[in-house]
Amino acid sequence: MSISAVMVKNLRTQSGAGIMECKDALKESNGDLDAALEILRKKGTVKAAKKADRSTREGAVGGVIEDAKAAIVEIKCETDFVARNDKFQELCKGLASHVLKTGAVDTTEEVLNQPLVDDTSKTVKDLMTEKIHELGENLVLGRTAMYELEGSGGFGLYIHGAGNIGVLIEVTCSDAKAAEKEKFADVCRDLAMHIAAAAPVAVTQDDVPADVVAKEREIFTAQAKDSGKPDKIIPKIIEGRVKKYFTEIVLLEQAFVKDPDINISEFLADAGRDLGADISVKRFTRLQLGE
Repeated sequence: MSISAVMVKNLRTQSGAGIMECKDALKESNGDLDAALEILRKKGTVKAAKKADRSTREGAVGGVIEDAKAAIVEIKCETDFVARNDKFQELCKGLASHVLKTGAVDTTEEVLNQPLVDDTSKTVKDLMTEKIHELGENLVLGRTAMYELEGSGGFGLYIHGAGNIGVLIEVTCSDAKAAEKEKFADVCRDLAMHIAAAAPVAVTQDDVPADVVAKEREIFTAQAKDSGKPDKIIPKIIEGRVKKYFTEIVLLEQAFVKDPDINISEFLADAGRDLGADISVKRFTRLQLGE
């Protein structure tokens, strides 16, 4: 009997099993959907679908850098025990490698529907289902990011501990030879570690959404008026608080965690002088479980 794509899709919806597993079960049952579902139940495949309703508060972030590309992914699970499991950690790195090779996408669903780079007979979603069954917990693919260099520069990648925080940063360099030096690699790594610790939300002031700044100004204005200060000095108070706010959330204005006497802009300027090149931060992604 011919097994149609619609039949496979219907069985996948009910079972949560992979494409090939559903196709094989339908062939074995001669196209009988209920019988095929029973076959998958006996094989234990449907358990993965049932686990998909469980809460995923733990997990890990994995990343990879290869030549002029880099990627970072977040995978959630139910327990810290599984998050530290070698197979789970390998899954994080493997899917980061997949994202690196397939390129950036707009949604997680797009990634899940992609054929695996290393095994096009199944999708990323099929792999996740297999790992749910293998590890015995619900697994959820979270946020992903993929960067590709344009011009000279490099990446910084930092995964904290077992992966509860991960940072990927792209740094540009005006001199290609300088970008190949160990000193430049150290700068990228230090920036990634700083971002993990300091949690900036933007590279520059201009990158902070206008509505976010407006909301903070509104709050600072209300606080200043309630303080009882004279009206004529309230504008200065507000501007002072906005300036302090930027030093807390804007990367280039934050105090460098390894040397609080300088900010990140000064750190980049110092490193640039040492390397004989202009260094700047193009973008970064910070993933922290629970956010």
